[in-house]
Amino acid sequence: MESAPVAGRSPLEVFARDLALCLSVNRDRGPALVWPDGVESLVAESSVADLAQAAAGAAPGTPPPAPPGLARAAELSEELGRLLSCEVHSSLVLLPAGAERNGDTATTDLVLLPVRGGCDCRVHLEPRTPEPTAAEKVLNLRLRVGEALYVPAGLRYALGGVHAPCVLQVLSLHDSAW
Repeated sequence: MESAPVAGRSPLEVFARDLALCLSVNRDRGPALVWPDGVESLVAESSVADLAQAAAGAAPGTPPPAPPGLARAAELSEELGRLLSCEVHSSLVLLPAGAERNGDTATTDLVLLPVRGGCDCRVHLEPRTPEPTAAEKVLNLRLRVGEALYVPAGLRYALGGVHAPCVLQVLSLHDSAW
C-alpha cells in the first residue's frame, strides 16, 4: 500500500513517518520490510570511494562520520527518535563486492537501510539457544535501495550476496519510552 503524500512535509519527514508507522506496529513481533516514501532524501550521492575514505578516517570501534551525501543521517535519526520517543543512532556499514558478514546479533532494535547497492540478508527468526533446533526458522531476502528492514533486538542476521559495493545506513533504536 502506497502512503499518501503529506503537503508541507519534506521527503525526509515523510520517510521517517512511514518508518515510524511500520516500527510502531511491528516492534517486538518480528522482522519487517517496509518501502517508505521519501527515500530520495537518503540515497547516497557520494561515491563509494568517498564513503570508504570516511569510514577509514574513523577511530577504531567508532562508526564512520557521514560524508556529505549522507549528511541527512543525523536529521533522520533525530526525526525518527522524536516520532518514536526513543534515542536513535546512525552508522554506516560499507560492504565491498563479495563481502560476507555472518552471525551478527542485534543488541538493540535495528533498521537496515541500503543507500547504495544491495545485499542479501538472512535473519534467524528465533534467538540463539544452547541446543540447536531441528528446523531453524530463517527469513532470506534481497535488500535494495528504497527498502528498510527492521531487525528486533536479540535476533541474528547475516549480510552477503554483494555484487557491487553496498552502503547500509544502520539505525539503532535505544529504549526511552518504548
